[in-house]
Amino acid sequence: MVYIRKSVWANGGDFSDPILYWYAKGVGKLRQKALADNTSWNFMAAIHGIDIDKPDQLSLWTKYGYYTAGEPLPSQADQKLYWKQCQHGSWYFLPWHRGYIWSIEALVRAQIVAMGGPADWAMPYWNYSDTTNPKARIMPPAFAQEEFEGVPNPLYIKQRYGSGTAPIVITPEDVNLDALNWPLFKGVSSGGSPGFGGVKTGFSHEGSTYGLLESLPHNAVHIDVGGHYKNNVALPGLMSKPDTAGLDPIFWLHHANIDRLWAQWNAASPLHKNPIDPAWLNGPQDRQFVVPNPDGTPYYYKPSDMLETTSPKLDYTYDQFIVAQAPALTATATVGVKAVTEPKAAELAGANANVLALSGERTSSVVRLDDASLALFAAPKTLALGLRGGDAPRYNYFLNLENIRAQQDGFVIDVYLNLPDDADHQPRLDLHAGSISLFGVSNASKANSSHGGKGVTQVLDITTLLSGLIHSGDIAKSGLNVHLVPRIALGDDAKVTVERISLYRQPG
Repeated sequence: MVYIRKSVWANGGDFSDPILYWYAKGVGKLRQKALADNTSWNFMAAIHGIDIDKPDQLSLWTKYGYYTAGEPLPSQADQKLYWKQCQHGSWYFLPWHRGYIWSIEALVRAQIVAMGGPADWAMPYWNYSDTTNPKARIMPPAFAQEEFEGVPNPLYIKQRYGSGTAPIVITPEDVNLDALNWPLFKGVSSGGSPGFGGVKTGFSHEGSTYGLLESLPHNAVHIDVGGHYKNNVALPGLMSKPDTAGLDPIFWLHHANIDRLWAQWNAASPLHKNPIDPAWLNGPQDRQFVVPNPDGTPYYYKPSDMLETTSPKLDYTYDQFIVAQAPALTATATVGVKAVTEPKAAELAGANANVLALSGERTSSVVRLDDASLALFAAPKTLALGLRGGDAPRYNYFLNLENIRAQQDGFVIDVYLNLPDDADHQPRLDLHAGSISLFGVSNASKANSSHGGKGVTQVLDITTLLSGLIHSGDIAKSGLNVHLVPRIALGDDAKVTVERISLYRQPG
């Protein structure tokens, strides 16, 4: 049987939909199991991340009541095998999560079948980017009501703070699907595009450079749902931190959608190829990917096992794909065109001078441009971005916010170029370069993290925006003015810094 994953909004997004009704029933059963049981809800969440090794006052699992000191734990062997395994800031992000979603789907289905429910149940997905559905960006009602059949609703989580609206609504800019237009899965680890699927890494539980799809919409939706409790900046919502995100039932629908978008990207063009590097296909050497089967036995897997959703082990598909606007190369005939899988190197075009400490409503810095960029940007507009014809390359330009560090997750910071002085409270989407979502940044900022506390790097494709500034003559010799505007005020204990802002050009 090929299981069919359907949209959460296919039948109204409430409990009149049998898929959501039975999801609530299945989640309720898994939540009754002890943390020490490797088929329990909380154990599955701990595979993504868990913070009970921190002091009680710092552990959100403890603060929010998901763990009580002295509660029986799995064996040390099982903790070492399964827990803290999620892949972020890595080319393993998509295949690891595909196996992870498969596991929870199989566990929930087993509970549903045991209760006499449908044997063909499959995990729904939340397509918040569906422009044909005016409700697409709204938290589905099955997840917002507090009761279900006279008991607490297993799909309702109190620690979803969002931006303060009820129900939670995802910001329109945060469901952008431009990532689907990038033709290469693998990116470069320094300067240029991080690729559709991420940069080459080893095992990467606390990655540093996010791929395009992971940045947007993945990271942004995490923060838009989890948010940050405004009266206590030390308590972000569950979805805002990797250590707690898997506890929220909406997490799995969010990731089913990200998985669907990977399948959509593969299907959109024969040029959209997954990596063929054995280092990707075989997974990291230092730690295998593993999730529990419904009977509790371990299922070890590699990215090469995750290539086809309809393979005998995975055995699922999606009811529909939203086709994003394809880039010119993939929209035209591709017969005889060889797929390119290796990105070209990027070169530095400019950078700012000092570390930025974010404060107030807006923090600004100037990216000084090198002489070559100044000369290029001063050329006629047909030449300015390298559109010279012949054999000369077309350049893409990427703004890098390097080594972002913070003590707290749960914030979104919008990035603008060349804002006028009076634009603090006026949305200027024409000057909006993108946004950075602080998901996982606090762990990556710790000195004992896998990257030594270097934080995370966010890469924004500003080619189109830069082209507009060039054509309008708005590039000064002094450089690009970059403005960082938090969507909500940063508390003093957030301590958000950006080590460097740089501009790179990369041949297309």
